[in-house]
Amino acid sequence: MVKNKNEYIKQLKKLIKIYHPDLCNNSYLESMYNEITKILINKLNEIKASDNIEEKVDRDYEYYKLGVIYYKNIHPNQFYKRNTDSTFQTKKYDELVSVLNRIYLSFSLSEYYFNIIIKNYPKSPYFEDSKAKIKLLNKLYKSYENIVLEENKLINNDKYINEMGLKIL
Repeated sequence: MVKNKNEYIKQLKKLIKIYHPDLCNNSYLESMYNEITKILINKLNEIKASDNIEEKVDRDYEYYKLGVIYYKNIHPNQFYKRNTDSTFQTKKYDELVSVLNRIYLSFSLSEYYFNIIIKNYPKSPYFEDSKAKIKLLNKLYKSYENIVLEENKLINNDKYINEMGLKIL
């Protein structure tokens, strides 16, 4: 379909050149050429406008997808290794620092992409969800501000769930 649309646009441009009023030597035909050219240009502008609408819809979805990808990276389970006896053990210090850096980067990137939708695409179907996700990001960020990186810390499942404010469904 895109190929047909591009061919259609090329044909319209060719017709606009053929019927341009400056190329006409007859005064009677010149006014007709002028009308034909106006109609062709309006049709061309309609097609280009529809392309821009489709492009904006696709872009807001792409930004939303990127925001969600980074949003999913913000999860506290990355700090712990699950043991066979239903306890969690914190990862080594170097791993913890790396995980924390990835999480903070994910905070920034997800907020960035959701803000693009809020600022540039107010009529997007992802607008409200992006606003809600930014509110959640702010709450989550506060929970990460007080993290203390400790080595070899063991906690049980219930304590872990309570500390992180998670709910079991």
